[in-house]
Amino acid sequence: MRWALAVVVSSMVGGALALDTYRPAPDWKNISWLNAPGPVTLASLKGRVVLLNFWVFTCYNCTNTIPSLRALDGAYRERGLTIIGIHTPEFPPYAGEHDRHNVAKALAKYKVTWPIAQDNDRASWNLYAIQYWPSFVLIDKQGRVRYEGYGEFHEGDRWHAEWDRRIRTLLAE
Repeated sequence: MRWALAVVVSSMVGGALALDTYRPAPDWKNISWLNAPGPVTLASLKGRVVLLNFWVFTCYNCTNTIPSLRALDGAYRERGLTIIGIHTPEFPPYAGEHDRHNVAKALAKYKVTWPIAQDNDRASWNLYAIQYWPSFVLIDKQGRVRYEGYGEFHEGDRWHAEWDRRIRTLLAE
């Protein structure tokens, strides 16, 4: 299997792709943001570890993972982790997932405090070649993609522990 820029996947480890060669993370261009005063860019996060979470509020697996993300955010935000939610609707606009007010209600319901980009046109989804909800991309302090994965995880399970370990490793670099 090959990735863009001749990045070769070395192995599947703990629900995430461990990459032999790190590729630069593409910079998302979302205009509509919640929990942020304006658009958040990759350049503005240089020097921080970034965990992108591709999700949609109507996805059962996505919302089940939010408590784990809250735990990671609480443990590592002050140490240099930024979680960015990329809210990418699954269904056509009439289903309500594209509506900013509905997304804001879901953020309040699930107590999500990190920045959330509305990805109604799937531009960021496509930029990162995402295929599943929820999906995760872990970016190091230099802006390189280090891990990618998908699927639900819960605080205390082995997948949460593995993402926690990866985050700590990148924060220590």
